[in-house]
Amino acid sequence: MRFCGTPVLLGSLILAITSPVFAKDLTVRHLASYETGLFNKSAAEIVSYQASTDLIYVVNGAAPSIDVLRFTGKDIALITKLNLSANEIPTSVAAHGDYVAVAVHDASRDDRQGKIVIFGKNQTRLTEVKAGFLPDMVTFSPDNAYIIAANEGERNFHKSDAGAIDPVGSITLINVGENFSTRQITFDQFSADIMRGKGVRLSPGKTPAQDFEPEYITASKDSRTAWISLQENNAIAVLDIASATITNILPLGLKDHSVPGQGLDPDDKDGVHIGLHPVMGMYMPDTITTMVRGGKTYLLTANEGDSRDEEVKAKKVKFDNKALSKAQIKALGKLRLSATDGDTDGDGDIDVPHSYGARSFSIFDDTGRLVFDSGDDFERITAAELGVYFNSDNDEEDSGDGRSDNKGPEPEVIITTEIDGLTYAFIGLERVGGIMIYDVTTPAKARFDQYVITRNFGHNRGIAKNNGDKTSDFLGPEGFALIPAEQSPTGKTLLLVAYEVSGNVEVLEISK
Repeated sequence: MRFCGTPVLLGSLILAITSPVFAKDLTVRHLASYETGLFNKSAAEIVSYQASTDLIYVVNGAAPSIDVLRFTGKDIALITKLNLSANEIPTSVAAHGDYVAVAVHDASRDDRQGKIVIFGKNQTRLTEVKAGFLPDMVTFSPDNAYIIAANEGERNFHKSDAGAIDPVGSITLINVGENFSTRQITFDQFSADIMRGKGVRLSPGKTPAQDFEPEYITASKDSRTAWISLQENNAIAVLDIASATITNILPLGLKDHSVPGQGLDPDDKDGVHIGLHPVMGMYMPDTITTMVRGGKTYLLTANEGDSRDEEVKAKKVKFDNKALSKAQIKALGKLRLSATDGDTDGDGDIDVPHSYGARSFSIFDDTGRLVFDSGDDFERITAAELGVYFNSDNDEEDSGDGRSDNKGPEPEVIITTEIDGLTYAFIGLERVGGIMIYDVTTPAKARFDQYVITRNFGHNRGIAKNNGDKTSDFLGPEGFALIPAEQSPTGKTLLLVAYEVSGNVEVLEISK
C-alpha cells in the first residue's frame, strides 16, 4: 500500500502523510513549546486546560510540581506553580470550571496512599480528600458536578515477593456541590469465575478486587456514566455516577494478528517486516475517550498494552507441540508474550500466544462491541514515512526497529474534537512519536487523515547522549488537551501535547 503526502516544514519539523484515497482534511501547524530542559525525567506528563482562566496545568514529575502555563497566541510560558508539599507526588491534573484537581500519592514506595488536592481560583489550595492507593488519573464529569479518580493500586515490585505490597484498585467519586463529599468504590462484588467466563483477564489466583487496576476514566456527555479502562485486565468498567456503583465489566476480546490487515512486526533485528503471525493481541488500552454520533455513545481506545511480571520472550515460551511450527516460532523472535494466557487445555504449555497491546486504536460501542480497529495502519504508515526510524524507542539513539518485539509504536493517548461538523480522533504514539489523525465521524468507517510528527530523529541521537541539552525535541507523547477554537487566542482549535521524555509541552494549531 502506498501512502501519498509530502513532508512539510511548519515552524518546527512536521512530517505529514495522508490517506491513499482522500486528501488530508486538516492543516496542522506547530506554534510554540514550553521547555523544562529536563530529559527523560517525566517533567511533562499530563496536561489540562482551564477555560475560565485561560491557564494550562502540567504534571511535572521531575520537580515534582504542577506547572501553570499561559499561551498568548505566540508564546507559552510558566507563570507559577501549584502549592504541593515535598511529600505530595502528582500523577494527574484536571481543570474544569473554577476548580483544579490534582491526584497525588505520598513519596513512599511502600505505601503510596493517595489523595486528591483541590485548588480554586487564583491557584488557592481549598481542600484535600482521601483517595485509594496510587491515584493515577483524575477528571471532572462534563457537568462539573463530580471529580472522579482512578486509583490504580499497582503492585509494588521494589520488594521481594514475600514483602511486596499489592493494594486493591478503586475509584474515588467526589461530589463538588456537596462540599467535596467523597465515596470510595471498589470491585468487591465481582466473582473471579464469572469474570473469567466473560473473558476478563485476571492474574492466576487473584480476585477481581485484588487484580483490577483502574487506569483511565472518561465520562458520558450527560455525566450519568463513566467508563474506566482496566488496562492489565483487557477490560473496561462501567460506573453509574449517581449511585456510585460499578454496574458492569466489559471484556475487550482479542485481536487476531494472523488476519490480513491486522499484522505486526514482531522482530527487532530485521528492519521493517510487518506480516501475519499466529498471535492474539490483547487490546489493553491506556487512554480512553467517548464521542456521540447519531445519538449513540462510542468508546475510543489507545491500545498501548501493559504487562506485569508474567512477560516472557517468544523464544523462551513453552509452546504446545501442536500449537506453532518451528518456523512460526522463529519468526516471532523476541516478541513479548504472556506466560499465563493462552493455555487453552490447562496442561501447562501455551496453545495460543497472547501479546500485549493491539498497536492500534479502536472504537467500541457502549456495550463493548468492537465497531472499528485501525488494524496494522500505525506500523505500515510509520514504516512508509520513517524508514529506518520505524518502531524507534523514545529515549534511545539509533533505535530503529527496537520496539518491534515490544508493543511497536505503542499508542498511548487519544482525544477527539469536532471541526466543521466532523469528528476527528488524535492518537499519540508513545515510542516512535507523532500523532495519528483519523476522521471518526462514521465510527464503523473511520478513515486515516494524516500522520503528524515533530520529532527530529537526528537531533534525538544527540540529546540521548547529553541529558543537559535543553534544545527542543518532542519525545514520548503522554498527555493531550484541547483548547476549542472559540477560546483559542488564534481563533483555531489548539492541541496541547505533553511529552514525558523530552519534558516539554507543544502547542499545535488544527484547522481546515
